[in-house]
Amino acid sequence: MNNTQNLIHFTVNIELDSSNNANFTYFKDNKEVSGGGVVRTETAGIYSLNEATLAKGFLFSGATITDKEGNCASDFTPEINDNGQSIIITDTDKNNGAVCLIFDVERNGTTYKSADPQIINKKEN
Repeated sequence: MNNTQNLIHFTVNIELDSSNNANFTYFKDNKEVSGGGVVRTETAGIYSLNEATLAKGFLFSGATITDKEGNCASDFTPEINDNGQSIIITDTDKNNGAVCLIFDVERNGTTYKSADPQIINKKEN
């Protein structure tokens, strides 16, 4: 991260449903959000697992970022922090497009994947 990036902080809650699928919920300023959004400048999304999720043993293990529209997946870099308690997704916003962002978390040796909090890169107006 550098000092010119726009920083967006998300808190992440993970619950397992009755079929043992992980459901990810994202919060910004204590309000539920999609976890993605539109980026118009160099940005770092900081995703931190909440206390309840950490108590269940979940930790981030990575992220998969693929192009959905355009060619901007190469603009994104994931970085695991705090021994898996958070992940930073840095976006240079050099190219227009939309990406699929899939988070990987682990718990007791099992890997779970998030649904796609889509991120769209657009030029500033």
